[in-house]
Amino acid sequence: MRAIFIFAFIFAVVFATSNWYVNTASVCPTPITYSVGNLDPRFPISDDEIKAVATKAEAVWETASLRDLFVYDEQSDFTINLIYDERQQRTVTEEEWRIRLDEMQKEHQALITQIEGLGVRYQSDVASYDNKREEYEAKLVAYNAQVEKYNKAGGAPPDVFSALQEEAENLNKMQREMLELEKKLNQQVDIVNKLGEEGNAKIAVYNSEVVEYNEVFGALETFTQGDYERERINIYKFSSIDELTRVIIHEFGHALGVGHVEGEDSVMYYLMTEKSSSVLSAEDISALTAICGSTDTAQAKLRQLIRKLLKNFN
Repeated sequence: MRAIFIFAFIFAVVFATSNWYVNTASVCPTPITYSVGNLDPRFPISDDEIKAVATKAEAVWETASLRDLFVYDEQSDFTINLIYDERQQRTVTEEEWRIRLDEMQKEHQALITQIEGLGVRYQSDVASYDNKREEYEAKLVAYNAQVEKYNKAGGAPPDVFSALQEEAENLNKMQREMLELEKKLNQQVDIVNKLGEEGNAKIAVYNSEVVEYNEVFGALETFTQGDYERERINIYKFSSIDELTRVIIHEFGHALGVGHVEGEDSVMYYLMTEKSSSVLSAEDISALTAICGSTDTAQAKLRQLIRKLLKNFN
């Protein structure tokens, strides 16, 4: 009878413990073992690179909690996967579009720089032309005064006449040079006007592209870069290693049992925004503490022991 009572007691304890373990399995199930699962080759990243990113992501949570929350294990059934679909294709399209816009902006800026350079040169040539014109007009007035003087006197002596002829030739030469300068200045104006029209056309196309880009990609979206399921983290899109790191940090948070929090600068905010950080905010830490406590509790240690026993049993 006593043996039956002990057996019943043990059974009740095991049953209660099992029921408790199953019902609380998703509550800070640390340490979480994980591995790299399926990586679609269309993503520009290798196994070693994503392992490095995951290591950096787990360190964010572990540094804040001062605990070992994650362990990489090649045999783990909990996997990080990269799944290529229309979301990553959209990201690729956006990046290509943004690169094209950047190139258009650089071309326009180069055109502006060229026009500004021509403008500086034009002003310098105008100043040179004005100086020559003033010099020419002064010499022409002096020459005409000399000619008029000697005409009234009945003619110039041979040496003066020769000097006047030489001065007339110099004046003609200066006039020809001024005409060449005028032609050059007009050509410069034509070039600047042509470049200006080209620049206006380019900026019109650029502005139109920017408007279309903003219409297509400008709206905020929910956190669709990845999601967490019971035995996997799926990543659907990222445009940089930094973004991928933030996504895995976010999904690791869900794996710990942490839900979304308020505050755009929080890792666990439901949107990926320009303010998104790779550092836990006070709200993130508060949410983690609410789930996992400030240290490993007796319950957490018991769950860890049960998981270890189950793993050894399997």
